Amino acid sequence: MSQERRSFARLYVGVEANYTQKDLDASGRTVLVQDISLSGVRFISNEILPENTELKFVLNIADLKNPFSAKGKVVWQKKFSDSFYDTGIDFISLDQATKEDLSVYINKSLGRVKENREFVRSNLSTMIAYKITDNPDIEEKRCISVDISSSGLKVFAKESLIAETNLEISFSLPDDPEIIFAQGRVMWSKAGEEKFSEIGIEFISIEEKFIAKINRYVKGTLGIEW
Repeated sequence: MSQERRSFARLYVGVEANYTQKDLDASGRTVLVQDISLSGVRFISNEILPENTELKFVLNIADLKNPFSAKGKVVWQKKFSDSFYDTGIDFISLDQATKEDLSVYINKSLGRVKENREFVRSNLSTMIAYKITDNPDIEEKRCISVDISSSGLKVFAKESLIAETNLEISFSLPDDPEIIFAQGRVMWSKAGEEKFSEIGIEFISIEEKFIAKINRYVKGTLGIEW
């Protein structure tokens, strides 16, 4: 990866995007974008996309003055399970007006991140093991995380979980073998278009050392200091 590419600030956005593949007559797929920079985007999909596949994007970013559309190509894809793929895209066509709007949006958003430290979230794509606390006979299940903060997680799961469901959670952060254990509670859940549910989980019990680990990860991922 070049020094120029590393210098682009990446921002967690958690917005939906619709993409279509070049030269294919398709209605497109809706995915959740994890982060964005002036060089590209990263999203979770349930479709295998070979390297160099060209895509056309339309992103739903409410704070942008103009509709965001761009062309990109797949530069990498990482399989999490039979249903989820973490996917990296480089922009190959981005008009100047859109690029300027995106630059202003990223810089303003990172500024708000620094001002509101307790609300800082960062993307996290890792396997989460969970078990419903009130039903100990139900076997442990797994899902994929989307983002994390010191207060909780957002995940993709194959099942829907109702609000107020208590969970036992375990996971690890990238490049750190230590398992993080926490008690969590489902705050909200909504069905996605690709046969999965998007779920917000609040930590209700977690050791301080794990909170410190999460905060270091979030700050390191965003490239900010406070």
